[in-house]
Amino acid sequence: MRRFRLPIMSGLLAILLMATACSGQQGKGTGSEGNAGGDGDSKEKPVTITYWIDPRFQLIEGMEDETKNYGDYEKIQAQKFMDLHPHVTIDIQTLTWDDLPKKVPVAIAGGTPPDILRDYLGRTAQYAYEGVLENLEDLLPKEELDDYIQDYLDLYTIDGHLHALPAYAWAAGLVVNKELWSKKGKENLLPTPENPYWTIEQFDEAIQAIAEKNKVFPYAVQIAVPQGDQGILNLLWGFGAKLFKDGDYSKTALNSPEAVKALEYLVKLNDEGKLQPSAVTTQAGEIDTLMWQGQLGSVSDTLAVWARLNAAKEEGKTNGEHDLVMVHQPNDEGVSNGVPVGPTGFAVFKQDDEYKLKWVIEFLLYLNNTEHQQVYAKSAGQFPVKKSAGVPMKDDANYRVLQKIIEERGLEDMGVTHPKYAEFRVLLQPEIQAVLLKQKTPAQALEDYERAVNKILAK
Repeated sequence: MRRFRLPIMSGLLAILLMATACSGQQGKGTGSEGNAGGDGDSKEKPVTITYWIDPRFQLIEGMEDETKNYGDYEKIQAQKFMDLHPHVTIDIQTLTWDDLPKKVPVAIAGGTPPDILRDYLGRTAQYAYEGVLENLEDLLPKEELDDYIQDYLDLYTIDGHLHALPAYAWAAGLVVNKELWSKKGKENLLPTPENPYWTIEQFDEAIQAIAEKNKVFPYAVQIAVPQGDQGILNLLWGFGAKLFKDGDYSKTALNSPEAVKALEYLVKLNDEGKLQPSAVTTQAGEIDTLMWQGQLGSVSDTLAVWARLNAAKEEGKTNGEHDLVMVHQPNDEGVSNGVPVGPTGFAVFKQDDEYKLKWVIEFLLYLNNTEHQQVYAKSAGQFPVKKSAGVPMKDDANYRVLQKIIEERGLEDMGVTHPKYAEFRVLLQPEIQAVLLKQKTPAQALEDYERAVNKILAK
């Protein structure tokens, strides 16, 4: 069983954040770009590649008119590849965030998975444990693998095999709409880029300054679906709670006095109307809408929120001014917690046609070349994983703040590469719902969670 190692991930980000661009290496390892649809392709037999994607990229810088919808950029990529190789047909399907954990397992069970899937490590790792993915270490050129930050390859190596090819990684802090505080002359209550940290007591004072009953909600956390777990965990870590302790995956460590205190605090915020309305059922899109309408003060999120805000502005879905800034999740006194991090990559499902596999790999290399990685990272507000991609957003102030937090506070363990991750991930959210609905006390919910998780881990 592969274990998530926090020191490796900390080293990973440290290396990543110090990486510098190597402009002469763009397109490294992409043999497809060296053949501009030459005579060699004219003799190739037709092949169709299915490529399933998450709804990640929209309004790409410099291509705004061409990329108004999710999937537009990937269709442009595919068309360029097909122009280079006319015998190849790329069939793209854009899945919603809700569909990703549902449709892919159904397709696998039915024997009709895509050829290439772009998705989060927490899900692709589970497909690796199921044995339905190609092992990539022997299918990719050595010079291609040498261009990756090694710790990412280590993270993607399960049972000795590279189960997918990493592309970019998110890290999450607390995104604050500073404009709400500025309008009241209270921006001095917020952390600064030079010192992005604050205590729970300072956070309380700050959110009290902008709270308006049924109008302005100072804090949101997504509780409706398991995909919002990073926000819930970010709050729990701020009080010193841990999902697992010191890499011990035999049992969860979440049932603790620190977690009880965190949930009691969450109940207090909800009772006072300082959480988003209908907190137990609010979807991610509804939380975004509250932010775009100037009704939300803060939410745990990634750098991708700025791209979503720009898209909302383009679509006329915003109201008023927005000044979003990245800070750290508030900490209880004496707590110094890190941040969650999660990479996305490309998984190749097992092929029984060697000829098709050759072209699937060729397309994979094209999708993950240096130029595309830079676009991915910049457009999604994430970190690239190739050395040659450098740090595309180094001039962005909020990017630098998140860098600072990572370097000074480190990372937290979400257990994403555990083989039972998909099973225990879904257990936290209903317990939080029960607490906010007053069906359980925080202590009861954590005891029930611990019992259910440990039963899974013991299998």
